[in-house]
Amino acid sequence: MRKVLLLAAAILAVMLAACGTGNGLTKAERQAQVEQQVINALENRSYTIEVDWMKPLGGMARHVSSNYELKVNGEKVDSYLPYAGEAYRVPYGGGKGLNFKGEVLNYSTTQVTSNRYLVEFDVNNEEDIYYYRIDLFSNGKAIIDVIGRDHDAISFDGEMVLKL
Repeated sequence: MRKVLLLAAAILAVMLAACGTGNGLTKAERQAQVEQQVINALENRSYTIEVDWMKPLGGMARHVSSNYELKVNGEKVDSYLPYAGEAYRVPYGGGKGLNFKGEVLNYSTTQVTSNRYLVEFDVNNEEDIYYYRIDLFSNGKAIIDVIGRDHDAISFDGEMVLKL
């Protein structure tokens, strides 16, 4: 009976070890792979950041449960972000808020530290002029600050969509 239990424990240990190896990459290799994908996305100006928290100016941080995201593709931006805050000029019917597609102006990327990049650009639409400031980390985490000429500032936390 004891031999059967030892044999079962050995088989279970081998199976758990096999499951734990995943794709065969060490933690450092996975981190390097993620960092390279972040760098490539910034160089190609093609990336999507999914947000899960919004922090309105003067308000409480809130978890957002929908598929809110910011897509940058070359000279185009697709902003699908929630907005909470004061708007100083709003078209009749409420306007678009931060849900629009537009052209990127004054795009710049700066490596601030070894693991942090700063992306800045402007977007004009028929309702406002927006300044986007993205702090992007080498692990794919992102903080997006949006400042509108006629809207209170708002910040978002999220993560770059990566293929692992």
